Amino acid sequence: MDRVRFMYTLRVKILLVITSWIAGVKSTPANTQQEVVGERQPPNPEAIAELKAGKRTEANAAWWGFNPEDSTAALQAAIRSGARRVVVPKMPAPWVVDKIELESNQEIFFEAGTEVVAKKGAFRGKTDSLFTAWNKQNIRLIGPGAILRMHRADYAAPPYEKAEWRHVLALRGCTNVLVEGLTLAESGGDGIYLGAGRNGEPNCDIVIRNVTCENNYRQGISVITAKNLLIESVVLRGTGGTPPAAGIDFEPNHASELLVNCVLRNCLIENNQGLGILFYLANLNASSEPVSVRIENCVTRGSNARSLEVTTGNDPQAAVRGVIEVVGCRFEEPGRAGILVRSKPAGGLRLILADCVFADPEAKPITAAPIAFMSLSGDTQPVGGVRFDNVLVVDKVVRRPIAWGDPGLVCLQDVTGKITVRNPEGETVFNVDESLLAEWFPCPPIARLPIRKLDESSLKEVLSLQTGQEPTLPAHRLRQQAVYAFWAGESEVVRFELLAEGVGQSRSGSIRAEITDLGGKQVRQLALPLGKPTAVEFFSSKAGCYLLAASAGVDTVRLLKSSHPVAIVAPRDTIRFFCTAGSFWLYVPAHERLGLGVGGDGEVERVSVELSDPQGKVLWQAENLPSLEWIVLPAQSTPQIVQLRLARPTQGILEDVRVVIRGVAPILLLMPPR
Repeated sequence: MDRVRFMYTLRVKILLVITSWIAGVKSTPANTQQEVVGERQPPNPEAIAELKAGKRTEANAAWWGFNPEDSTAALQAAIRSGARRVVVPKMPAPWVVDKIELESNQEIFFEAGTEVVAKKGAFRGKTDSLFTAWNKQNIRLIGPGAILRMHRADYAAPPYEKAEWRHVLALRGCTNVLVEGLTLAESGGDGIYLGAGRNGEPNCDIVIRNVTCENNYRQGISVITAKNLLIESVVLRGTGGTPPAAGIDFEPNHASELLVNCVLRNCLIENNQGLGILFYLANLNASSEPVSVRIENCVTRGSNARSLEVTTGNDPQAAVRGVIEVVGCRFEEPGRAGILVRSKPAGGLRLILADCVFADPEAKPITAAPIAFMSLSGDTQPVGGVRFDNVLVVDKVVRRPIAWGDPGLVCLQDVTGKITVRNPEGETVFNVDESLLAEWFPCPPIARLPIRKLDESSLKEVLSLQTGQEPTLPAHRLRQQAVYAFWAGESEVVRFELLAEGVGQSRSGSIRAEITDLGGKQVRQLALPLGKPTAVEFFSSKAGCYLLAASAGVDTVRLLKSSHPVAIVAPRDTIRFFCTAGSFWLYVPAHERLGLGVGGDGEVERVSVELSDPQGKVLWQAENLPSLEWIVLPAQSTPQIVQLRLARPTQGILEDVRVVIRGVAPILLLMPPR
């Protein structure tokens, strides 16, 4: 009897196993794994055939097989299978893959514990990303507890060519995308990159929720162009490798790109090498669609370089419009908690901070103030356009809540609202308005002088003051944008000699330059080899002013000889010298005021300056200037020529020197007038 019962029980068990196997073949759940050979898994052609026949809409990536050394073909085939839902199961080892391209109208579900890892030695292309979607729509990438990981350290060394675009996930011009629950880590670029489509299309209707972007090379998230973007309950931490190295960076590349209806909500941004939140909007301008971004209930903390920074273009044509709202946020970086508003004109983009807290826990903060404004060299418009609604500053030191740096020599204005400060002296409420700004940061008179444009008549008048032909020009070196102005009659040959010099060790190559008329029509292109004098000539087809402009960058250009009257001119209002001491001359027309600023480049790089009138009377003298200082000369009833002498400092070294000219045409004569 026992034997009969045993045999019956055995037959039942065998039957159940067979029945279960048959049922699995006919209706395998999407996450069912097949028999594993070692760590490899063979394909399931029956399940794939049923998917192709329309009997299934959901697929398991393991149906196409699994190879712990390289599962690229299997995962890509699953995504391209047409399944509406693809499950990537947790396997005994990570899914090791090369570049994967996403498809439209599909959900990819990564099981908890699943790892998709970049293949070692792959991703040699500078823009190779782990997952990429170009102009796709209706995508869902879901994976609570799953990890998409690259090998950041590998891409920073040979044989890899240095780059910053090897992202974990690159969405380019996509629509209706949800990314939820995933951890995106160790990229050679960004955790998530939201870039333009093939024809410049923005990303639209994108939701990134409950995601962690960790230890990426350039950014946690980069938002290049997006409309209707929600980033919610996301952690952005550990970015480091190449600038900006921010938690999140809103940075369009072109004026046609968008930041419209973008929301960052309930996010934690911590321990990034760069900024927590960065808005670099200088590539947008007045023709761009107005920006609309809201940062809500977010926290920045840890080693971020600063909590938040906003930079735009400055002049009316270069500055974008719109509004950025920062609401209910808390900023806690030790020594660096705070916001920097840079170059943003008072009349451009509006910035509103409401119900926010700056709580720097450091007893000796690195920044001058938790709220800082700064102009940039070349700015023409007042900086500002910011409102503070119920902002709290919690400090362990006694300092002003606002700081202002003004290399551009403009005014700070239209900064308003209420800031409460708690520090060791107690609590103080500051009502910020124009009167407080005037008290703390009085606008320098030079900032109110106009930046004059170069015109034919003023150049002819000034250059006609030059003496003789083929003068020996004083030693000087110009950096960045080096520009000289020549005056020539009709049908003349203008000859001159230039020396381009490298700065730094073992410099080689050349500097690009061009000759144009004052209207911008090109006469000639040049390549100036570093370290070797270059003789140049051109034919003046008409009488007038001609400009030689060289893009020197960190290197320098020097004019050695000229057959015609010549002067140094500023592209805008600023001339940049390098290791230059000597005398130059400025022409001040009657009834005009000259504003002159001179300075070095920090505590180490300094310069001394002296300005004198035609009779030799010293009008201004200053020694060892580490940064820009200035003077405004009163208008005179007759024209005058003043001499500017740059001299070596007695403290520090003479290297980078900036000369700013306001109120008159920005022209420096290289020779004393006759």
